[in-house]
Amino acid sequence: MEEKSWEDWIREEEGRVFEKPEALEDVTVIDISTSHAGAFICSTFLAEFGAKVIKIEPPGGDRGRRWSAESFYHRGCGLFYLSEGRNKYFITLNHNTPEGREILLSLVKKADVFIESFGPGYLDSMDLGFSKLSSINPSLIYVAYSKYGHYGPKASGNPRSYDASDQALSGLLYVTGEPEEGDKQLESAVPTRTGSWISSYAGGAWGTFSVISALHYRFLSGRGQMIDITNSEALMRFMEYTVLWYHVSGRIRERIGYYDLAVFPYTFIRVKDGYAFIAGYTDPNFKALCRIMEREDLIDDPRFSTMDARTQPENEEALHREIEKWSINYTSDEILEKVLSYKGEGIVVFGRVNEPQDTLKEPHWWERGTFRKFNDSHYGELILQMPPWKMTETPPRVKWACRPAGFHNELIYKRYLGFGSEKLRELRTKGII
Repeated sequence: MEEKSWEDWIREEEGRVFEKPEALEDVTVIDISTSHAGAFICSTFLAEFGAKVIKIEPPGGDRGRRWSAESFYHRGCGLFYLSEGRNKYFITLNHNTPEGREILLSLVKKADVFIESFGPGYLDSMDLGFSKLSSINPSLIYVAYSKYGHYGPKASGNPRSYDASDQALSGLLYVTGEPEEGDKQLESAVPTRTGSWISSYAGGAWGTFSVISALHYRFLSGRGQMIDITNSEALMRFMEYTVLWYHVSGRIRERIGYYDLAVFPYTFIRVKDGYAFIAGYTDPNFKALCRIMEREDLIDDPRFSTMDARTQPENEEALHREIEKWSINYTSDEILEKVLSYKGEGIVVFGRVNEPQDTLKEPHWWERGTFRKFNDSHYGELILQMPPWKMTETPPRVKWACRPAGFHNELIYKRYLGFGSEKLRELRTKGII
């Protein structure tokens, strides 16, 4: 019998995604965090893998529901909350009250994971910190997000974590953007933050990874543990050789913009219809690029004739200018056609820099299920990014979009604590839920 290809296999399996088990379907998560990394990303990833995430907001809803681009709300919900609130159960609870605190402790007794983002010592002062919660539930995995972590010289107080400042603290922001040209202080030559809230996604991703590792250890030992995580430290893990380079050479990695310290051309260029990426940095590949450009004179130019010569800063700038003299006359499709039709030795890599709408229109990503259109019962038609992991046995999935604050109060309080309608009315009247 002929073996199935990976494509045939995964297409067949993903067609049955809702018939498949979920990797974390027996895991219950209590999320009282307010940070993007905890409230949105870490618990969102866990929910996509099947965990029952109970998102606790104060009565009236989390302030994060009001964070949105240009104050644009879709049916009353901010776009970030709407995008990352998937698969969660939303309840309200004022844990600052004695009765609310007791309700939270009752829920924690039945939980596997607890996520918070308050400053170090804040929940301890309310007798809701790791020490207390682990005493009533020794198998609990306690995830604490904070600006500087729960120990160290800067850990005291309760500074909020902001994406731009986390990028700045990590060092990532310093190496991103256009370089300064000698003594010229160009307006564009400044550290540049990434266009998305990347620190929240980094912190959320590493938090999720830590939780899954801790769940495995708990399976082996029966013991829970505390996970202390900051977004800036999460981004520091993205800094590849930057720290080691400083340690062994004493050199600071500066912004390089279009350029690369090790290989060139490996850069972005202007084209007739925007920007594109092009690479041809080994000698055979550089020769191929020169022939595609009909600039074979560059092959023997001593500034560009070897890899070492091409990566000298002044030569990179000169070569970049020569490439753009050619590229600006063609659209990205025209250049791609030239690259694909080249039959000589060497390979040139080329691709247009997509704007968001270009990425969304790309059939390849829809074919892979990267995006999916939903007709949600509460928010109508939505397009959401799907989980990036393709898995044959326990595929992650999106079951529903975000829901309003307190939407699942009756369901969760009855299922976990046995509260009936009368009890919920009483708690609502007291301002506890």
